Amino acid sequence: MFTGIGLIAFCCIFGSALAGFVIARKLPEDCRTDGTQKVVQNVMNVVGILSALVLGLLIASTKSNFDTRSGEVQQFASNLTLLDRELSLSQPDAKDLRGALRAFAARKMALTWPPDHTAPVMHDAETVRILEDIQQKIRASEPLTAAEREGRNDALQIVGELKRTSRLLAVQQSIRAPLLFLVVVIFWLSALFLSHAIFAPFNKVVVAALLISSFSVSLAVNLIFDMDQPFVGFIRVSPAPMQQALDQMIN
Repeated sequence: MFTGIGLIAFCCIFGSALAGFVIARKLPEDCRTDGTQKVVQNVMNVVGILSALVLGLLIASTKSNFDTRSGEVQQFASNLTLLDRELSLSQPDAKDLRGALRAFAARKMALTWPPDHTAPVMHDAETVRILEDIQQKIRASEPLTAAEREGRNDALQIVGELKRTSRLLAVQQSIRAPLLFLVVVIFWLSALFLSHAIFAPFNKVVVAALLISSFSVSLAVNLIFDMDQPFVGFIRVSPAPMQQALDQMIN
């Protein structure tokens, strides 16, 4: 379930806890007094609070970005369906234009959600060319009635929205949460678990508690990493709206 930085976080955090048990055996007794333990715990409480705050902010930020991109995909799929309908009602050469639109939608979906789960391609020259070709053909058409003119204007507006959304998704693909934030949080958590393990008794219950806690906070780090890449990984934007739009365009 871990991908990339989540596994690194788990190894660092739980490894620090195990290192704490080893360090504890080598510390002299005067460094393990109750007074020392109290001071260390009070100081590390600050680190714990900082870690919780930063983790919470990162999760909220990446979740917001994830929801935004999911909404943009839904809007993109909706515009595809609307454009297909406008073309069928207002364009004399609707068959050719709708065929090109279906080819655009199918290629866009295949590149955004590759069947082999490789990295998505958010900007593709061929899809741009297809959409611009559709736009030029709509502009070149000569509507005979007021309804056809209105339909052509609506179709051109939808094409413009498709181009903007497509470009926006491509730009957002390169915008991610600063990796340094995650590195700093992992360091803080590692130091926190190290300090707790130094003064903790070495037994199965303590080790199990540290293991579960390390796994839990590493899941949070992994969650941030996954949601920050919304078209790959375990948590990704669903392709269902695009597939539904494509199915409706074929029918």
